[in-house]
Amino acid sequence: MPTQLRVLLLTLVAAVLTWNVAAAQPLTLEVDATDAPRLVLHARMSIPATPGPLTLLYPQWIPGEHAPTGPLANLVGLELSAGGQTLEWRRDPIEMTAIHCTVPAGATAVEAKADFLYPGQGGTFTGGPSATDALAILNWNQVVMYPSGRPANEIMVAPTLRLPAGWSFATALESERKGDTARFATVPLNTLIDSPVLLGAHFEIFDLGLHGGAAHRLAIAADSDGALAAPKDFADGYRRLIEEAQTLFAGRHYRAYTWLLALSDHVQHFGLEHHESSDNRREEQTLTQDGLRRTLPALLAHEYAHSWNGKYRRPAGLLSPDYQKPMAGELLWVYEGLTEYAGLLLPTRAGLWTPEYYREQVALIAARLDREAGRSWRPLGDTADAAPVLYSAPREWRSWRRGTDFYEESLLLWLEVDTTLRRASGDKISLDDFCHAFHGGSGPPAVAPYNLGDVVAALGALVPHDWGAFFHDRVQRVQPHAPLAGLEASGWRLVYTDQPNQALTEQEARLEFHDWTFALGLLVNKDGKVLDTTDGPAARAGIVPGMKLLAVGGRVFKPWAVNAALDAAKVSRRPIEVIAQFGEAVKTLQVEAYDGPRYPHLERIAGTPDLLAQILAPHAPARPH
Repeated sequence: MPTQLRVLLLTLVAAVLTWNVAAAQPLTLEVDATDAPRLVLHARMSIPATPGPLTLLYPQWIPGEHAPTGPLANLVGLELSAGGQTLEWRRDPIEMTAIHCTVPAGATAVEAKADFLYPGQGGTFTGGPSATDALAILNWNQVVMYPSGRPANEIMVAPTLRLPAGWSFATALESERKGDTARFATVPLNTLIDSPVLLGAHFEIFDLGLHGGAAHRLAIAADSDGALAAPKDFADGYRRLIEEAQTLFAGRHYRAYTWLLALSDHVQHFGLEHHESSDNRREEQTLTQDGLRRTLPALLAHEYAHSWNGKYRRPAGLLSPDYQKPMAGELLWVYEGLTEYAGLLLPTRAGLWTPEYYREQVALIAARLDREAGRSWRPLGDTADAAPVLYSAPREWRSWRRGTDFYEESLLLWLEVDTTLRRASGDKISLDDFCHAFHGGSGPPAVAPYNLGDVVAALGALVPHDWGAFFHDRVQRVQPHAPLAGLEASGWRLVYTDQPNQALTEQEARLEFHDWTFALGLLVNKDGKVLDTTDGPAARAGIVPGMKLLAVGGRVFKPWAVNAALDAAKVSRRPIEVIAQFGEAVKTLQVEAYDGPRYPHLERIAGTPDLLAQILAPHAPARPH
């Protein structure tokens, strides 16, 4: 062998061995959260590296967020060094989550320090507020950078967290606390990012017991001690919910499960699923007020069901091995839609909701979907494909644009799948059987990707049917009306009366808006600003999003004044006079709405089996006290 070739081979072997040594060393991540009450996190990283060019990445496509959320803009104060030298770095001008630097000879690691700024009030989706002076949610993807070239499951991380004095925390990660410092088990990067930490000064943990051999708990941080004053039987319904979920999905795919719940009026309210935990955020008084407490089970059940549908069984297009590969949301009507179906079903089976309240929720969902103007041009499937855009779209003009309807509309879609299975099998096969077959089994966290063909095949194995055409018609074709066939096949129909819908009444109080969609085609905030209009009397009169209602029916705008004007117009058959401000202009408009107040409800279809009652009935075996 020529000398030059032998030297080249030895050099390559040495480089490979050096790279393997670096790859085997864990990345250490130290997060200092002592300034979290001031909305700042401090992070230090030691990243194993070898001399030469190095590209560091900041996570961009986070599982469950379905969009490139980052949030890169909030990572500041970045400094890199190696071997005692400060390193110059440059952001990639195209892939802005990539940072390029050069590691000097003799260095074995790059030291990085950076700060993460929690957003203040405002923000959208998971880019919104995540900390107050009494609590914080740490999502590790916000404070970590990692070398390019390897998938996240091959990058090991040894994390530590310094807490504000006197604060408690909870997470799915194994941990050991000494003083105000918590050390966590060394885990792959994908496990770390899948395991957020809830921390706070006012903290409560409800032990929900062993179910299916796994421990379950609900950890709550609030802005005040008073907000933790839950009713004595609060946890009982969630124990039953766990049993119903494990019965529905025939097993579990986690070692233990922790709901993380932040209660504050000053954080963004949403839920984000993880394999062995979930990040849930609600108003401060959620546990102490009946109406708010009634909304909680749907959130916790939805995120919990994602452990099976979304984390374990996941559409192949939603896999991003390094958090940089864009995700394709074409099957979000399965990922989120079937989970939304379970999110309303499980609280009812568990007794946290009554069947009547479930029906009010479904009636409201169905009625809103049925009146969307955007149904005339955008199919359900496009709301999934366009998810990265629609998540951050403004509330104005949502009816014409359509929003992330793959959540709510797919609930109706999967109800139709259930009733179709039952009808075709003589009521011997149901959607529960599909969940058993598709999501069943037990074991540690794992990901089993699927595509549409797998869903169709699994349903076809239960009941022969042209499931491909079934989904194509309802997902890819423009449908002028909401898919109500499953609802009607279950023995119920959508109707409108002048009696308020309980779910809508509680939603208006919680979110501080007023919804006259079904009488006027109008949605306004508490100050009278028009958030949206549908194809209804208000829009036909010239009312558009962005206007502010000043007076209705001769009275200053108040919710009761609008309802009084609707009642009066139904009797007089005269238009309702509306005075509205639009920019610097003030306009007087005539709204022809003569049906009075209208609210959606479900009504039994006489002479038909009540399949919905069968679907909602408890399914889990009774457990001894």
